[in-house]
Amino acid sequence: MEILCYKGEKAVLRLEMRSTMGQIGIENKKPVQTIRQPKGEQSIKQVKAEMIVDRELPRVLIDQSQCFSEVGLKSVAELSRENAQLGYQHVLEEIGRIAQEGDQMARIEDGRPLRTVIADIAEARAWRPVDITVDLLPKSRPKIDVTGHLNIDWKLGGAMINYKPNKAITRYQPGDVNIYVKRWHNLEINVVDEKV
Repeated sequence: MEILCYKGEKAVLRLEMRSTMGQIGIENKKPVQTIRQPKGEQSIKQVKAEMIVDRELPRVLIDQSQCFSEVGLKSVAELSRENAQLGYQHVLEEIGRIAQEGDQMARIEDGRPLRTVIADIAEARAWRPVDITVDLLPKSRPKIDVTGHLNIDWKLGGAMINYKPNKAITRYQPGDVNIYVKRWHNLEINVVDEKV
């Protein structure tokens, strides 16, 4: 670059420029986040199932009294009852027969002599008809009865579950960015004088 000086002399000036770039510094503080998750609270109560068993042991009851009665093996009470009934029946039959024989002897209007009537009555008493029957005993079957039972009932239990969730505990610390001038921009100009 040529510059004319005020004295009229011709001189050549040379400029030297030195430049230093500016520099920015950045401090970065990262954010911090912490999360803590407490476990939920759970409680389980187990109610046991219950089995209820109601049982009566089986018993077989066999009643052969009717069979024994038919073959003549009777209890004292039954034998007394039958004899009383037979006695009552025979008494009634005998009363009827005696009344009939008395009626025969009283009928004098038939003209038969009394001795003939008595002989006929004696002969009728001497030769009573007898019924003979052949049968198989016993005729009845034994009475068989079975008692007893088994009842099973279930009372169901179950599980009672309670769950209480817990919230997460969160902490957050925000970050920060700090920007500053680490080195300023510099422009240095020097003039070097050179005469021609």
